[in-house]
Amino acid sequence: MNDKQKTILIVDDEEDFIEMMSIRLKGCGYNVETALNGVEGFEKAKQVQPDLILLDIMMPKMDGWSTCKELRSDPITKDAKIFIITSTRDLKQAKDFGADRVLLKPINYEEIVAALNS
Repeated sequence: MNDKQKTILIVDDEEDFIEMMSIRLKGCGYNVETALNGVEGFEKAKQVQPDLILLDIMMPKMDGWSTCKELRSDPITKDAKIFIITSTRDLKQAKDFGADRVLLKPINYEEIVAALNS
């Protein structure tokens, strides 16, 4: 990791998942921001400009697919790394919406850290 602390935005409607993921990632030295739905996640991404966005698919207000599409179309967030978090295996759809990677639940924390550091 370089000198600047990297920021990860977790966008998921499951508060327990956010809490567990936040604890793990903060323990690895990352700054962690959170949002409970796609609308909140999109706005937060524009504010904090994270290095990585972990984006759940099934959420209220705006699902992950729509959020990913909005993130990719906004000049502030278009270059952010986006990892889709899902229990389904629709990898083609993730690519179509502009996701960089798909992570299947349950999440492998080491995979996130390795991808962010590469």
